[in-house]
Amino acid sequence: MNKFLAFIFLVCCATGIHAQSFKFQGVARNNSNAPIINTNISLRLSVLNSSNVPVYVETHNTRTSDLGIFSVNVCQGTNPTGNCSNIDWAANGYQLKVELDAAGGSNFTNMGNSPILAVPIANYATKAGSVAGDNDGNPSNELQTLTFNNVNNQLSISQGNNVDLTVLKNDPDADPANEIQTISLDTTNNEISLSKGGGKFLLPESGASLWKKVGDTLLYKSTSNIGIWFRNSRFNIDFGPTVKKFFSSSTNRWTDEYLNNSKNLLKEIAFGSTLFDPGGTQVADHHVMTYHRINTDTMFRVRSTIYTQPGLSSDLSLWCNVTQNGQNFHVPGVTLVSQGAIGQVVSYFGGAPGTALLAANVSGTSVPYMGVFNAQGNGLIGGIFRNAQGQSVVQANMKNFVMDHPLDPSKEIWYACIEGPEAAAYTRGTATLINGEAYITFSEDFSVILNPKTMTVQLTALSEESEGLAVVERTEKGIKVKELRKGKGNYQFDWEVKGVRKGYEDFKPVRIKGKETVTLLPEGYSLDPTLMKEKAK
Repeated sequence: MNKFLAFIFLVCCATGIHAQSFKFQGVARNNSNAPIINTNISLRLSVLNSSNVPVYVETHNTRTSDLGIFSVNVCQGTNPTGNCSNIDWAANGYQLKVELDAAGGSNFTNMGNSPILAVPIANYATKAGSVAGDNDGNPSNELQTLTFNNVNNQLSISQGNNVDLTVLKNDPDADPANEIQTISLDTTNNEISLSKGGGKFLLPESGASLWKKVGDTLLYKSTSNIGIWFRNSRFNIDFGPTVKKFFSSSTNRWTDEYLNNSKNLLKEIAFGSTLFDPGGTQVADHHVMTYHRINTDTMFRVRSTIYTQPGLSSDLSLWCNVTQNGQNFHVPGVTLVSQGAIGQVVSYFGGAPGTALLAANVSGTSVPYMGVFNAQGNGLIGGIFRNAQGQSVVQANMKNFVMDHPLDPSKEIWYACIEGPEAAAYTRGTATLINGEAYITFSEDFSVILNPKTMTVQLTALSEESEGLAVVERTEKGIKVKELRKGKGNYQFDWEVKGVRKGYEDFKPVRIKGKETVTLLPEGYSLDPTLMKEKAK
């Protein structure tokens, strides 16, 4: 049996005696031979005589179907050239030339010619019926005979034209039945098949659907452990006895999770994400979250949260499980938070905050702080921060210096700093009286940091014959010392000068808790926008 592939095909019929038209139907295809579907197209149709000269030309604007099919009436188009009524359809060799613009314009592409077969007969009959002078009284001399020539495969009609049917006849095997295929049902294997390589497919068992409804659950089971099921606002995919994926939806929470009930670890391991929106405009936990959990213990979480104030924030949390004396403890390890133009890192110790890089409140001012929490993890007891004056301040219960013991490598030497109610500095040394006088010049570094108005001096004579010593002059450059009673001694003495550092005169040794001390900032705190603008300059 022959198979044909054509860009267009022609269906012809007379549409009416007065209309003098016939139907043309075809399939519009692109360069890849794919149908052009649901598209407005333009056609230019030309009726050509046996010399390929157009005797009639017209255009059509039409639209293709879901399969690319279009249909128009020839001789009822627009912009006609010529007149269909004047065509002598009795002549042989008429063809229909088809040109297409797939974009619906006037840039036509030639799609080929098709012979015009049956329609002219109807139109010719219409014309014949109106011919005057058929007065011969013979009712049969207008009859025509349809014959087929086996030699040249010509189908002809007497007093008319003929058609070559070679392409329809050439079937090399000469067997009219060998292309027939059989559809059969194999009830043993529950298969429908098409003979001669036509393929086959498996039917559901007993012809029933694998989908079942049990209560409010819709199930599809491939095996006892593999399948899909829906229930209210939940959709589950079972990949096996332990591996699953589900989607769930509630009033304000939507979750997508993949999980595995590990037989080896005897734990449920899951990874998923959640969208939570409680609605309204309160400072609430509107968030998008990705997480990893083991059983009910969250081990890893990344979350973005929408607050009315301070806006969007994000955080990362890491947990661990600790087993002691047969008991399992689920405790936080590290949290990172970005919120309100502030970044925060907290390291936990025994489940409570231990150390942190965060922001704190000092005397009503938000400052960056690197500190240590108390044993309860609810307050800062020491650290370093930048105060409102831009100075770095160390806060601690005790300040030490540590060094290796120079004589015993198994030991260290720890010295505690001397404390006082002021931010002081000192310098000291040994000087010599000459004829009862001495001038001590301060080092440059001490001179520039000392407020001379706060200076105090201590002198110790290193001679038993001393009449006593006095400071008779003191400036930021140094001090002048004389022996009492106008003595003229020549001996050494020790000296020490102390004073408050410039810029630290307002140091307060006693402060009000919560107002002048270091406190944690509340959740949801945001920096003043003016501070951020200053930073951006």
